[in-house]
Amino acid sequence: MLEIKNLSVSFKDKDVLQSLNLEIEEGIIVGILGKNGAGKTTLFESLYQSQKYSGEILWKKQKLLRENISYLETENYFYPYITGREYLSYFAKDKLLKTIELAEKFQLPLEKYVQYYSSGMKKKLALIGMLMLDKPINILDEPFNGVDFEGVHLLYDIIRELKQSNKIVMISSHIIETLFHTCDRIVILENGLISNIFEKSDFEKLNHFKFS
Repeated sequence: MLEIKNLSVSFKDKDVLQSLNLEIEEGIIVGILGKNGAGKTTLFESLYQSQKYSGEILWKKQKLLRENISYLETENYFYPYITGREYLSYFAKDKLLKTIELAEKFQLPLEKYVQYYSSGMKKKLALIGMLMLDKPINILDEPFNGVDFEGVHLLYDIIRELKQSNKIVMISSHIIETLFHTCDRIVILENGLISNIFEKSDFEKLNHFKFS
């Protein structure tokens, strides 16, 4: 189980996260919904241990370490003049067949330089690299941004596969429908606070929420 206890983050005089408490079981997909500035990315960076925070983040009753997490950021950086194949080789030396299979599903030209990929193609490439890391906790920050219709449905399939593999998945999105299709639970983050948590049976109550 992943346990977040009294997690707080402050920048100068602003409290970005305020005493967050959340428990997530293995094999559960949790959506994080909130307006821009609600604290979603700060939460993810705290989990990834790249942000100073107060409180505790525990994985199986021990302090969470970065080695237990894979993190797909909203914007992904790639070195110039590296091909898709070269990029993935860093993640998948012993999983080449699986890598090629995923690249073909996403229709990625692996011999092409990544700098010439569209934003959606870069997102797909970064996602494949993340999957190859095979971590128990997976964070996806706005994974559907810039991805075409077919790519969105492939993402749905991959997220379900992660669930079947008993992984924890946390997804942020301002598009409620994408979370309806993937999540077991949706957490509402407002002004650095968890204002509500909805289980799948109550998702219809979220239809009147608007986030951007």
